[in-house]
Amino acid sequence: MNMQPLSLGDRTSLAEKILATKQQVAESVTEEFFLRHPDWLTRYGDRGRKLGIEDAIYHQQYLACAIEAGAVAPFADYARWTVNMLGARNIAAHFVVENLEQVGQVMQPLLSPGEYKLVSGYIRAACDACVETTPQSCPDTGGQAQTEMALARELYLRAVIKGERRAATYVALDALRKVTDVVDLYVDLFQATQYEVGRLWQENRITVAEEHMATAITQYVMAQVYSRFEERDCDRGRVVITGIEGELHQVGANMVADVIEARGWNVRFLGTNLPHAGVLQAMEEHRADTVGISATTLLSIPKAVRLVEGIRHKFQSACPRIILGGRAFFSTPTLAQELKADGPAMDLRSALALI
Repeated sequence: MNMQPLSLGDRTSLAEKILATKQQVAESVTEEFFLRHPDWLTRYGDRGRKLGIEDAIYHQQYLACAIEAGAVAPFADYARWTVNMLGARNIAAHFVVENLEQVGQVMQPLLSPGEYKLVSGYIRAACDACVETTPQSCPDTGGQAQTEMALARELYLRAVIKGERRAATYVALDALRKVTDVVDLYVDLFQATQYEVGRLWQENRITVAEEHMATAITQYVMAQVYSRFEERDCDRGRVVITGIEGELHQVGANMVADVIEARGWNVRFLGTNLPHAGVLQAMEEHRADTVGISATTLLSIPKAVRLVEGIRHKFQSACPRIILGGRAFFSTPTLAQELKADGPAMDLRSALALI
């Protein structure tokens, strides 16, 4: 959903303006919030004030990125996610609404009337999302899994959360022998488990350490599965898969790289958090005819835009196909159109179809 007809350049300018004052806005918002709720200072102390400033900065960063993307939906998703996450930690939704409204009020004198009207529309949508009762859903993983895969997924989830790397590996390799297409293993076991692990952390049912451990084990297990792929003559095309500079999540991109290589493409997987210059160099050296760019959070959108612009500038008329994937692009479908890229790839299967 677009909130305005502004060009990408105009939206980028407004986003940069918001980010330039985020610290002073966050400090003002937090000071006012603690004046309204002095009991919070008693409950949380100076650490609470510090976290309040951090939260207000996050609100503005996500707001700026949503505006640059030209879609209100991801900011509403962020607000909904924030309410669910904090609600599991006994912080009521109305406090999030109040905080978002304060951000808009403090920002108002720093913006032109037109800019404030746009910003207030985004904030209103986010506040509305905070009081919705429908939980945020994950992308479809390909339909109802068969009984064997459902059991494998249950066993695998238990193993990764408990830190049992050997058990997780055994479950995955056993499932690999039973599937007719390796894509089913990646989607219905690895991808589905990662979504469930994220949900459990959001609901405060596992710790951040357990969430990180589960992800690390899945990356290890994927490497064991990958080592058992049959070698192919890679002649279907030359592909570079990469994350965004500053992006710390790479499991999804790793999955895409694995399955398309299994289908016969010559793949260079660069991981993530790679400077743009390194991505461009790798594309040139690999003579890539396709590049897949993964971004998992809305905060990665601005750098994704810069990377696409850099690719087009460097390769000009010889520019390879550009495919955008990852959760950051799910609710910003018009951005891919503006950037003249393919996508968004909603999940592993759609990424494969696009490539």
